[in-house]
Amino acid sequence: MIGTLLGGIATSPWMRAALRYGAIALAVLLFLLSLRRSGERAGRLAERFETTEKANDVHRRMLEAAARRPRDHHELAERLREGLFVSAERRRCPPVVEYDHEFQARAAEEVVLLPDRSAIAAMLADYSVMRDQARACRER
Repeated sequence: MIGTLLGGIATSPWMRAALRYGAIALAVLLFLLSLRRSGERAGRLAERFETTEKANDVHRRMLEAAARRPRDHHELAERLREGLFVSAERRRCPPVVEYDHEFQARAAEEVVLLPDRSAIAAMLADYSVMRDQARACRER
């Protein structure tokens, strides 16, 4: 029975055309599925490459930092005195907001009104030191 059914399919011209188009559709479908898989593989490889690149960059920076290491305690003390622990190109200096003369005069009048040993006055003195340090950082 199966033999006669297959024999009938093979002899009918429209069934042969349907089988031909079905085989073509199946081949295209399999091709698209293989493209998807290879695309996924390529994505995973690109991700691995990016991770490896980041790790190599970290290792390179660690080696550069080790190369800049002080050779002895005298060089370490010299760097401490001169503030040379951070290279000039990597130094980050905070911005200093510039106030006009009128604003500073008004602030001075308000500070005079503060009670003796005011916490706000102590904080402003610390802020003044930090502004001086930020200016010195920018001048290096």
